[in-house]
Amino acid sequence: MYSTEGVDAVATITELRSETSDLIEQVQSTNNGVLVQKNNEPHAVLISWKVYKAIKEKLDLNDL
Repeated sequence: MYSTEGVDAVATITELRSETSDLIEQVQSTNNGVLVQKNNEPHAVLISWKVYKAIKEKLDLNDL
């Protein structure tokens, strides 16, 4: 099993397709992301632009 620490919700690819606007509003109004799953495996995290910029300021993403 994987950790969902730091994410507020979990969405499938299908839910991401059909509820994109709602999920974007959710990540903008909270400081948590939405974990996106495909075939019950974590594939991505949807985060707000504000959170992304803050992460980028703290980390050199090229080192990952």
